[in-house]
Amino acid sequence: MSQLERARVLSQAHELFTIATTVGEQIAQLTGRLRYLEEIPAVGDWVTVTATDPPLITAIEPRTSCFTRTDPGGGTQVLAANIEVAFLVCGLDSDFNPNRLDRYLVQARQSGARPVVVLNKADLREEIPKLTVDVPVVAISALHGDLTALCAHVHPGETAALFGSSGVGKSTIVNRLLGRELQATGTVPGRHVTTARRLIPLDFGWWLLDMPGLRELALDASATAVEDAFAEIHAGACRYRDCRHENEPGCAVRDSISPERLASFQKLRREQAYAIRKEDANAARLEKERWKRIHKAMRQR
Repeated sequence: MSQLERARVLSQAHELFTIATTVGEQIAQLTGRLRYLEEIPAVGDWVTVTATDPPLITAIEPRTSCFTRTDPGGGTQVLAANIEVAFLVCGLDSDFNPNRLDRYLVQARQSGARPVVVLNKADLREEIPKLTVDVPVVAISALHGDLTALCAHVHPGETAALFGSSGVGKSTIVNRLLGRELQATGTVPGRHVTTARRLIPLDFGWWLLDMPGLRELALDASATAVEDAFAEIHAGACRYRDCRHENEPGCAVRDSISPERLASFQKLRREQAYAIRKEDANAARLEKERWKRIHKAMRQR
């Protein structure tokens, strides 16, 4: 058997993976076993590879965190793995959307990463908006300002990822932190500039992952992510233990929270409830199919 070594997945293109090894970057492929089991590494995964040419990925190490999204047709897609810090980037221009930030905040908490809100293009605003979030908020100008405030939230050896819609300045942040032009940049909101996920080692001693702009993120069935993202609502002193903060008379939370913030909370909680029902239905269907196969095998025997 070929000698095995540890590597990290930097990017993926179909069934080819760029990995970081002790000898530098290499292109690796999956073994037939992983392909058969449909265990596909994600960007950020630590993997075991053979010391062959080309290297073969034989195993995926357990993930410490996992950033996923629900596919429109069902199932879960792993976007990135082993991320300690999630930089949630918002542009302080006409595309600024607090509701979208709420969604990213919930998704970051589901992943297991530490969320940090990054308000980019601060030079376009005379006054930085005050956000009702219980996570660090950093205001920067990726084009003209100092980005050392971002480094304060990442420890050596950790991995940070940039999440946000297209046009908020993620690629500009990558280029500034890297000290050279690696990623193409653009100025049109909603137009994708970065088209693939890529993990980049920085001279600061930590890794940075640039994500393509995501138009829509469907929530999974995490039980506490929404409540954690809206801590001031969840911890509100309400007279009803199971209050939905909608039409209940005398609801103290509804009277103390802004209507926009409360509407965003209720929308995400309804979406989460739908995800739970959908997950339960899929689990019941899979269990029913499993017992059908068992009974069929018993009859054949």
